[in-house]
Amino acid sequence: MLFNSFQFAIFFVALLIVLRVAPWRARVHVLLAASLLFYTLWIPSYLLLLLGTLGVNYLLVLGMMRSQHPRRYVIVSIAFTLSLLAAFKYAVFAIEAVAPVLAQLRMGPIPAPDLLLPLGISFYSFEIISLTIDIYRRRQPCPSFARYVLFVTFFPHLIAGPIMRGYELLPQLAAGGAPDPARTRRGVWLIAAGLVKKAIFADYFLAPFVNDVFAEPGTASGPAQLLAVYSFAFQIYFDFAGYTDMARGLACMLGFELPHNFLEPYLSRSASEFWRRWHISLSRWLRDYLYIPLGGNRGSAVRTALNLMATMLLGGLWHGAGWNFVVWGALHGCLLAVERWFGATRGAETDQLSWRDVPRILFTFHAVCLIWVTFRAPTLSAAVTVWTALFTKTYFVSWPVLPTVVVLVCAGLHVLERSVHGWLSALQALVARNAWWGPAIEGAALGAILMAAVVMSGAGAEFIYFQF
Repeated sequence: MLFNSFQFAIFFVALLIVLRVAPWRARVHVLLAASLLFYTLWIPSYLLLLLGTLGVNYLLVLGMMRSQHPRRYVIVSIAFTLSLLAAFKYAVFAIEAVAPVLAQLRMGPIPAPDLLLPLGISFYSFEIISLTIDIYRRRQPCPSFARYVLFVTFFPHLIAGPIMRGYELLPQLAAGGAPDPARTRRGVWLIAAGLVKKAIFADYFLAPFVNDVFAEPGTASGPAQLLAVYSFAFQIYFDFAGYTDMARGLACMLGFELPHNFLEPYLSRSASEFWRRWHISLSRWLRDYLYIPLGGNRGSAVRTALNLMATMLLGGLWHGAGWNFVVWGALHGCLLAVERWFGATRGAETDQLSWRDVPRILFTFHAVCLIWVTFRAPTLSAAVTVWTALFTKTYFVSWPVLPTVVVLVCAGLHVLERSVHGWLSALQALVARNAWWGPAIEGAALGAILMAAVVMSGAGAEFIYFQF
């Protein structure tokens, strides 16, 4: 079920009613049952795969805690989880990669398995691994099996993150959540903000134009090609950030807090700052469980560059099984390594921006946009075709009016996003202080947002990150 679908609205309202009448001690089990049902409604048989993965890993965690050699259990747990991820996500890619070699050796082709990627497997695999490692490092006590399963399957973040850490959610699960009117109101507004980003901007205004241009790479005019690149940058941001807002809002209404996953990423002054602002939970995971164990920046400049490259290559593969994703990760790795080599990340640690930062922001934004082409293009050759068109076609022709206006509006909203959230918070506080007319105005505003989202998106389109 999509968060922006009518079916999910029925599911969530029914869950709120059940939680309202259920005993407090039963909240964890009600949420667990709802989360498993949420996943089951996609493909029921894959629920068995998810539960089997969780069951095996939990037994390994218990064995690790009792063993004199716990590291062995950690290695087995990581290998088991990654092997399942590799089998479902990368088997076809690996077979296609070795097919030319087999043909040269005159060996028969390997039949590619016809497997549908389990929903959210990349996200929940990383959560399982991080929780196992944190328990091994004594940074997190081992929870009960019910809370362990709920930690991974909690439906607001199950499909596309944020990638949770044990210390962020398990204590809240142990407490049963803390719903209150203020948190519920904030959750409703977060859901409304997510709907605006996802249904109105990403799906209605941006996606159709992007799809048309990338359907035939390189054939559109220069301005249309450039606007499509900008449009996709904002489409994927509003799509994913909108999902995160809705996930956080749903969790708030249930009495839980999920972490921020975005912080105005296109205002970054360097690639490293971009990755501290974009998909924050994934960036932290790659840093803590891959980059730092590889050595981080503790070695020579060359070793640091290799660590960055390895981290981003694996980050690219995590997003998708294809050479375009490998190149996407490699380009980000090169950008990070070059910036660190020339010290371009200095001065970007502070959150305060000034007019002197504009050139660096523009450079980083355009570098990220160009790299996004490999993410959006169906193949690597198509990405090269788009890049070629961007740098060879003329721009002294008429520009499409509506896409130009949409890109400018999206850019303005992104620059003012934090201010808009501040204004909304102030408005909510003002509304809350007026018991008579406040709820009516708030209800009318939320109703208008919901109506606009329904009218513009229909049943809703799938979130881009669901494919990962």
